[in-house]
Amino acid sequence: MGFELFSGAVLAVAALTQTQQPPVAAGDKPIIASSKPASVPFELRDNLVTIDSIVNGRTQRAVLDSGAAALIVDQGFARHIGLGEGQSVGDVGGAGEQAQQLRPVEVASLSVGPLRFNHVPGYSVNLEQLSASAGFPVNLLIGAPAFKYAAVTVDYRRGRVTFGPSGSTGKCAAPIPLAIVDEVPVVEVELRHTLDSTPVRLKLVVDLGTRHRAMIIGGPFVRSETGKALLRSGVSQRIGHGTGGEVQGIVGRVAQLRIGQTSIANMEVALASGSPTFEAGIVDGTLGVPFWKDGVITFDYQAKSLCIER
Repeated sequence: MGFELFSGAVLAVAALTQTQQPPVAAGDKPIIASSKPASVPFELRDNLVTIDSIVNGRTQRAVLDSGAAALIVDQGFARHIGLGEGQSVGDVGGAGEQAQQLRPVEVASLSVGPLRFNHVPGYSVNLEQLSASAGFPVNLLIGAPAFKYAAVTVDYRRGRVTFGPSGSTGKCAAPIPLAIVDEVPVVEVELRHTLDSTPVRLKLVVDLGTRHRAMIIGGPFVRSETGKALLRSGVSQRIGHGTGGEVQGIVGRVAQLRIGQTSIANMEVALASGSPTFEAGIVDGTLGVPFWKDGVITFDYQAKSLCIER
């Protein structure tokens, strides 16, 4: 659900303190989807894409979050609308110091743009810290169900989100190979701390919820020689805000970043230590909104393709 929203989406609850992961529910496929691209407006609030949705007959502003491995409902909001919560499946290893419990819920009906769902499984968690950080109530995070069965384009220039069938978004000038890891989109990047240094390959979640940093890296990389060099040359700063509060880290620069066919010089990166999601070794970090905020990003899970127009 985004490092700043939820320390990397739990990656289908891989960041729980329990070793046993809950089963992935199969009821998240829309019962109605558009046969051609359909657009809806969005409002960018604190770099989060917020769109109208209808939850159990109630209109609710929701955050569209590619880093969320499931539908996530704020605990207080879930109780307010009468959602039954199951037993806790563990503590979420989210960003910040305060652990939060994750409880299974089921939403009877959900509408997001042209997509209609019935009996959508999800999880409830206390999102008060996120709401306080973002400056508005974050009651609903719409993640994997909205992305898995459609091509989704977020056009930051026009303020529109488009949902359509796979392959319906047109030809991409520089397509980026996309892997789906535990329900979230992951790309491989190559970075060089200096132009003459050995390149390092990393796997990053492409995350609409990492709202203030173009890239956050953690886990074993921070302890590598390249990571240590970045730590020594960087500056200590607040790098995000998660379910458990503020997250401190080190901000530095790499000489070159390559993603797909695109190469970027003098790229700012943030380093985070101790994130359970990154320490799990599934991914090394997240690629965030500032990387594409002035352009357009398209996710096509079924085609295993990502397109970024900066």
